Amino acid sequence: MTNLRIIYDNAGDRAALAASSQAGALGPANLQRERKSAVLRSIGLALTITATWPTPEIIGGVALPFCNLTPTATIRVRGYVEPGDAVPDFDTGAVPACEYAALGMWDWGALPLGVNAFSYGGGTYARCWLSMCSVKKLVIELADQDNPAGYIEAARLVTGPYWSPEQNASYGAGVTSVDTSTQYRNGAGGQTVGRGALYRKLSLALDHMTPLDRAELWRIVRGNGLSRPLLISLYPESDDGELEQAHQVYGRLASNSAITTPYYQAYATNIEIEEL
Repeated sequence: MTNLRIIYDNAGDRAALAASSQAGALGPANLQRERKSAVLRSIGLALTITATWPTPEIIGGVALPFCNLTPTATIRVRGYVEPGDAVPDFDTGAVPACEYAALGMWDWGALPLGVNAFSYGGGTYARCWLSMCSVKKLVIELADQDNPAGYIEAARLVTGPYWSPEQNASYGAGVTSVDTSTQYRNGAGGQTVGRGALYRKLSLALDHMTPLDRAELWRIVRGNGLSRPLLISLYPESDDGELEQAHQVYGRLASNSAITTPYYQAYATNIEIEEL
């Protein structure tokens, strides 16, 4: 099993983005905003996103949190050392973007409504992992011919290097679906619900970190703090697509946790991330 991965420095926010199509004002600039209500929406069921940088960026993964892609959607990522290169440095080919079993959370669903459902726990995470490399240009191709919405929609682009510990998370890591709805009784005694938003919280323990892992995690915790988001995947490239979907979260650290030394040359900490 592949160890967990964390993309902590989002190079996508430093890129000049372009899209092959956009519906109205819903353009690629929205992929660099933290609001789920700001999205890139395509015209049709295929979309190409191009990201370019003036200086080389290290890329180890590409993710599109809060998108409306279906289980049959594909993603293809190509990287170029120079923006004008005709031949890519790497080409992942078309691979499944977000394999999962649709949960059917409610009748009106996450898929047809797209962004209107993202705040209520709808949407999926498209992702593509690759070997770490340095590029100045990324071309991301999405295709989803079975999408009932008739378009592709994504709220965020996350790409950059990832950190993966030498020793994986300890057993007991878990994901929680948090529902902010409130239940109360009316005057007649009937139960009523004030509908709230849904989000996930991922909790895990790293109990056997090496000195190098401790140093790298310390840089991530200090650099991101409670303000800068990061993407964490507990089961990257898992054969169980639904397991991977459920345990990958784009969010912020929920609290500051100490890094302790339980025994010689070994370090431990707890991580809790709340989805945006």
